[in-house]
Amino acid sequence: MVRDALALGADRGSWHLPGPAALLLGFVLLAAVSFGMLWLGDKINAQGMAVTRFMARAQAPVSAQLAYPGQARDDITVVLYDQRFLNGLGTAWPISYQEHADWLGRLVDLPGPPPKALMIDITFGQERPDPSWTALRDRLCAIQRERGIPVFLAGLADAASGGLAIRPELMQASQGPGRCYTLVGVDYVPDPLDAVAWSYQMQRHFNGSEWVEGPSPDPAKHPAYRSAALAMAEDVGAIARDAHPQPMALVWGHNSAPAVMPGPRHCLPGERRWSSLVPGALRQLWEDEPAGPLCPYHRTLSFSDVEQLDESALAAQVSGKYLFVGAQVRGYNDFAQSPVHGRIAGVHMHAMALDNFLTYGNDYKQSAEWSMPPPRGLLLPGLAAVAAVFIVHLGWNLARARLRRRWQGTARWQQRWSALALSLEEPSTLRQRLAWCALAVLGWICAITLKAIAAMALISLLQHFSRIGMLPVVELVGMTLVAEGLGYLAHLRWLLLGPDNASPQSTGDRE
Repeated sequence: MVRDALALGADRGSWHLPGPAALLLGFVLLAAVSFGMLWLGDKINAQGMAVTRFMARAQAPVSAQLAYPGQARDDITVVLYDQRFLNGLGTAWPISYQEHADWLGRLVDLPGPPPKALMIDITFGQERPDPSWTALRDRLCAIQRERGIPVFLAGLADAASGGLAIRPELMQASQGPGRCYTLVGVDYVPDPLDAVAWSYQMQRHFNGSEWVEGPSPDPAKHPAYRSAALAMAEDVGAIARDAHPQPMALVWGHNSAPAVMPGPRHCLPGERRWSSLVPGALRQLWEDEPAGPLCPYHRTLSFSDVEQLDESALAAQVSGKYLFVGAQVRGYNDFAQSPVHGRIAGVHMHAMALDNFLTYGNDYKQSAEWSMPPPRGLLLPGLAAVAAVFIVHLGWNLARARLRRRWQGTARWQQRWSALALSLEEPSTLRQRLAWCALAVLGWICAITLKAIAAMALISLLQHFSRIGMLPVVELVGMTLVAEGLGYLAHLRWLLLGPDNASPQSTGDRE
């Protein structure tokens, strides 16, 4: 059984499928090698290896297309102060508080049901000489008190006060039971290696010297604040309170909402494509370079569109929606890096996090890391990922052995095949060696492509049915593919049984 299990990685014409016990042992060995490499990688701080992020960037659009439900996409609308709006207004950024008040009022004072909530991802913390701050305060108070629309306003963490802070004149209206708006955190904690928003912060608290992740152990002594998406989900979206101790593994959507305004777009619509399962390095052989970035997942308006749309058309885009207002202008450094869309306005990250809440509820994907022994929530999905690579490996070897036997058994090809096989086994000329290398490379590309497709499809399924984030599974799949590429069973066979040049006893396929 051990010999049969270790022969699974053999590259021989007589390769055969062993019995169930040997298959199980081979799978256990692959899982052990993969988890062992993962553990060793963590020991040498390889969990941030570029290969993991590279694979995750390739996987993210696949999971977004195939595994992320689009049920909440149309419940969210993003409205941007952008360069087109500023040019049309004949002004520069930042605009006055009075202009903010006027445009926000125009956005929500419409016939029909009001928006469910309004989140303003602009931090009014700078004390610039603009006395019209009273107009902004009064407008926000009227939106919440008179229109009944909960208002969430971005704040900045202040170590001096131990809480979120905005301009002092606006701060008072955010405090007490009769407050006009709720201050929320808008932290963007990019991945330390590739700066991508793989996770989303839930809560942070001040421990006396710095802001750290997680809910406060003692709110009286250690002030805390919630992120924008968490506050909206808990206060408006009926998501259970105080059940979110762990950061969210953010799942980005792909299939973007239709354009609101007719005319050319400066982005490409996100559409489902099964070709995304093919690794990008191969897909580039027949696909042209994209002509632009992918359009945002959620319905996105410029305030120029708000100006051009009539009341009924605008109401159709905002009534009953969660509204996010942000800025995407030169000189305003509020951007996030999406694994699906690339560089995108930071407000889209908060909209995507809320979408995750509305889609998954309290079962949102959790950001987790590997440890030994593996956490329970990661172990079963991890074994499933290893199994996918293992099954594709078996299928590839079995198909190759059967094809070789079929060609060898055909009279027409038998003589040519024998000569080709001899030349490949003992290449004596440069031409034969080049042919051997070409076939070896072609076989490797086909095998690794099939394994990658199976792994990507499996990761998408795991993203849909489990609570794990993408990075841990991608990391394990990467280690498994590396172990496969290194010929782990062949090395173990040599280590345990020594050199084996004898011909196998059986040349038939056993099933």
